[in-house]
Amino acid sequence: MSLERGGPWRYSPLLPCNYDARLDNKASIESVRSPLLEQELDVGQVWLVDCSALATGTFKDLEAAVVVAMAAQLNLERIAVHSTGNTALAYRHFAMQVDLPCACYIPARNFDRKVRGLEANPRYPIFAVDAPYSRVSAIAKSHSVALGYWHLAPLAWKLEGKAALAYHIAEYCPGVDTIAQTIAGGYGPLGYEVGFRRLKEVGLGRRSVPASRRYVLFQPEDAATLARVWTTAETVALEPNDLMLPDDPYEPTLQSTNPLATLPRLRATLPAGSEILSVPLRAIKACENVIEQVLEEAHIALDISRERSTLIALAGLIEQARSGGGVIADRLAVIVSGAAGFESTSRTTPTATISS
Repeated sequence: MSLERGGPWRYSPLLPCNYDARLDNKASIESVRSPLLEQELDVGQVWLVDCSALATGTFKDLEAAVVVAMAAQLNLERIAVHSTGNTALAYRHFAMQVDLPCACYIPARNFDRKVRGLEANPRYPIFAVDAPYSRVSAIAKSHSVALGYWHLAPLAWKLEGKAALAYHIAEYCPGVDTIAQTIAGGYGPLGYEVGFRRLKEVGLGRRSVPASRRYVLFQPEDAATLARVWTTAETVALEPNDLMLPDDPYEPTLQSTNPLATLPRLRATLPAGSEILSVPLRAIKACENVIEQVLEEAHIALDISRERSTLIALAGLIEQARSGGGVIADRLAVIVSGAAGFESTSRTTPTATISS
């Protein structure tokens, strides 16, 4: 493995695409022990797996770099991607590195908060989709195909990018038995399991990946679609209104455009004992001071005005401990993902706003 490469490329031999130096993310993921959180949760070890120094500030960079590399390797002429914010911007960033035209589709209600300071470029249009979250995917696919783009929603490719985070955890946080993270659709944990299984298959994970690992996954109570149905025996058919955020959501990017699409695969893939939990907004508020101290101790600076995902996971863990439920873990890894990559506060105007 190449020690000098950043992002997912450190683990190039385990990835299904060729290494492309243009996509090398010079910033790397850092894992930091948190004595304060260990004490708060009464856990042997807590590792904060910090992705905030990556190019666009979130763990979605790992997926974007790998998928764009595969698209370039297949000689796709131009690509399109939709998301609630972070993923689309990550794809756009890496597509620009390889001069691959890329169209992004982001819900109009998320646009001003997530898209800041990006210059207009006709090769990399950013469309605002004025529609309910449940309609964003269909509208983006139809619009992009009509314009001649390859719309990318490749499950296997997405998971391969996220598998790189499992490789990092196995290397830098050996023996972790529980992984905690805030989720929208849950593609992250699905990708980590791809990575952990591959490490076992190639004989690299015998000592660093416990077979009894589990996930504790969190969603804010106002976007807790998966948490609401996780323990239900049957697949639940929700009405469209159940998939929509309130007018003033706590974190706009945490409503997947199709949150139940991953439910069957999550149930089949996540190890026994894994949980998806709803975090009350009052609990997040109550934990703000401790979370600030935890991040300060770890020298992690997040732009909370743009991304609150990490607050939700940390508050969920702390709330569990304070309520007496505790965290069933000896060695815990918490995925820290912010949005510190874009520092500008200037408004970006969408290329166009579309609704159908």
